[in-house]
Amino acid sequence: MEKKEDRRVTMTRRLLKDALTDILRTEDIYHVSIRELCQRADVNRTTFYKYYGNQFDLLADMENDLLEFLVSTIREHAANPVKIIETICEYLESHLEFGRLIVNNNVDPLFPQRLFAQEILRESVMRNYGSMPDETAQEYLFNYVIYGAYRIICLWINKDQRESPEEIAQLLIRLIRID
Repeated sequence: MEKKEDRRVTMTRRLLKDALTDILRTEDIYHVSIRELCQRADVNRTTFYKYYGNQFDLLADMENDLLEFLVSTIREHAANPVKIIETICEYLESHLEFGRLIVNNNVDPLFPQRLFAQEILRESVMRNYGSMPDETAQEYLFNYVIYGAYRIICLWINKDQRESPEEIAQLLIRLIRID
C-alpha cells in the first residue's frame, strides 16, 4: 500500500517549487543560490537538503511533475485527443510561469527531448492519427504532429490574451487531422 505524503512535506515542496519558479524569471538555474531559494520559500536550508541535493534536483522534480501529469492524462483520455490537449493546456495555464519558463528553453534546453522521448506520446499519435505504411513514414508523422503541436503550445502559452484551453485543443486537432 502506497503511503500518502504528509501535507507539510507537500506544502514545503510546493513552496520550494514556487520560489524556484519566481527566481528563474530573472536568474538562470546556474546562478540560483540555495540560500536565496530557502529565503524566498521561508524554508530552512536543512529542510531543503532533506528533499533535494541542489537546485537542479528541484528543477528535475518540477519537470517530472509535468511529465507524470502528461503521461497520466494521455492514459486517462487515450481515445480523446481533444481532451488530452485541453487538459494539458489547463495544467500549463494553472502553472503559467513555470510553463513559460520550461517551453521557452530558458531553464532546461533538454526538456523538450525528454518530453518527446515519452513512448506514450508516440503510441497516442499512432493510435489517434492512424498508422503509416512504413517506419519512416511513421517517424515523419510523429515528428510532424508532436513538434508542430509543441510549437503551437509554445506560442499559445506566451500570449497575454490566450485562447481558452478548449479553443487551442480544437485548433490543434483541426490542424493535425490526417484523413
